[in-house]
Amino acid sequence: MSLGDHLRFLRAMRGGVQSSGMSEADRRKVRELELRYRDTSDDELVHRLADYYGVPVEELMWHRARSRRSLSDYLLAVHSQNRPAELRLRCGEVLTGRVLWWDLAAIGLCVAEDRPLVVVQRHAVIDWPLTG
Repeated sequence: MSLGDHLRFLRAMRGGVQSSGMSEADRRKVRELELRYRDTSDDELVHRLADYYGVPVEELMWHRARSRRSLSDYLLAVHSQNRPAELRLRCGEVLTGRVLWWDLAAIGLCVAEDRPLVVVQRHAVIDWPLTG
């Protein structure tokens, strides 16, 4: 899960961004991170966000290394090589299956020939092998 997606999750768990505790400039940067499909953060911002949300800096850095683009690159690689994808979900479950399609919001997996298509929301995917 990308840093932007993880920040969106943290914001939802906290009940939204409070007007106090985060500068207007940081709120704009967070909004950009959440809406864009590439990471525009810097280390300073990540440290401030870790303080704001009360999470370890390493947690945010871990998500920062898992960009939306990185997931798309992984899906393309396993799809092109006709190999199964391995996706770890936020709930801890690991799904393995052939990638049939993907878009900005979801991934279609065939987990077994005799089972129906499984559609996974991208924001639920927390980890995947970083190499395809």
